[in-house]
Amino acid sequence: MTTGLPKLFFAVLACAPSSAWAACTVTNTGPTALGTYSPPALVNGAPPYSAVPGGFDCPGTVISLLTGNFLRATVTSADGFKLTSTNAADTVTARYVVAADSAGAYPFTPGTPFVYMNGGIINLLGLLGGTARNVQVHVRPSSLTAVKPGTYTGSFTIGWEWRFCSLLGVLGICVGTLDQSSTVTSARVDVTMIVSARPVAVVITTRTTYDPISATNNPRAIPGSKQRTTITLTNPDIVAVDANSVAVVLPTPTRAAVALDGDGTASPAFVTTAEGSPASSLAVTYATPASTTDDVDFSANGGTSWSYDPTVAPQAVTTIRIRPRGTMAAGSSFSVSLPYALF
Repeated sequence: MTTGLPKLFFAVLACAPSSAWAACTVTNTGPTALGTYSPPALVNGAPPYSAVPGGFDCPGTVISLLTGNFLRATVTSADGFKLTSTNAADTVTARYVVAADSAGAYPFTPGTPFVYMNGGIINLLGLLGGTARNVQVHVRPSSLTAVKPGTYTGSFTIGWEWRFCSLLGVLGICVGTLDQSSTVTSARVDVTMIVSARPVAVVITTRTTYDPISATNNPRAIPGSKQRTTITLTNPDIVAVDANSVAVVLPTPTRAAVALDGDGTASPAFVTTAEGSPASSLAVTYATPASTTDDVDFSANGGTSWSYDPTVAPQAVTTIRIRPRGTMAAGSSFSVSLPYALF
């Protein structure tokens, strides 16, 4: 007569843990760079969450539905989650928050354990994937007031607690490999951030649009020609530029005068504008050369005053000022152009 004992014995051996099981470790990490941001971006809370190593790693652990298994993390900061300038003279600090996910939907509450998994709940939030390898947290910087350009550093502590059993026996007793923290094991996490101004970039290009011999067919830059100068503005920042804060001052080119009657092409327009992609939402209004209420001003004294009427003597204009209206969207570009006549 035979029994089921040999089969049962084989089944237990097949489920036995591998001797290659590696113990969980907790180590200090960093410094990890959070990125480079402008003061306005920080004040507006625009920086995204950055992945930062949390200092916890379980090389041989597979997240499994076993009663008693858990992973918890408690985040604390001795200085209140501040980012401090490496320049001691800059006393205004930035700050940061820490979350378990990249969207910030599950922020850590300082001093309160965050449960990644607990017993029969398998990775409820989907934050671990299938393993507990190199668990990351996510950090987003910001500031209440503008901070000065420079390098900022900070640190916080994550207290890790865990229990992973590879195989449970009867009555929930671990009969496989058990890896368990005897107490809260802490990792220090260092982060760093660069603060740098991101001013509007300006590119100026000029093309010849007309000459008295060839008209608009491959015109050359000779006396009597007309040219159009284009000023392209680009906002490289991740936040919009403050409303009505952009101004362009353009000196009159050598041997040129403003061409109030246009650039010699079919269009008589003096000022033309074009949106980039994405659009900036800026706008320039031009009414008449003598207007004092539109967005284009003329100077005959190098910009000391801006009330000159160019119809009196176009060659006397030394400088033109263009003041686009509106807020300039993040990452956008905007172009404005003016014609000149060569002499």
